[in-house]
Amino acid sequence: MFERYFGLIEAGFVFGLAIAFYIWQRRDLRRYEQQDREAREKKSDNTPP
Repeated sequence: MFERYFGLIEAGFVFGLAIAFYIWQRRDLRRYEQQDREAREKKSDNTPP
């Protein structure tokens, strides 16, 4: 019986990994965007008028 559902179980794992990878990459991208934004703000604060 396990052999019949192996494909569905494997597809579920692959789909879950794809969702987890997407969330992980999105969090990293947001963190890097925030770091870039903070660096730009800090750089613009240090420029003389």
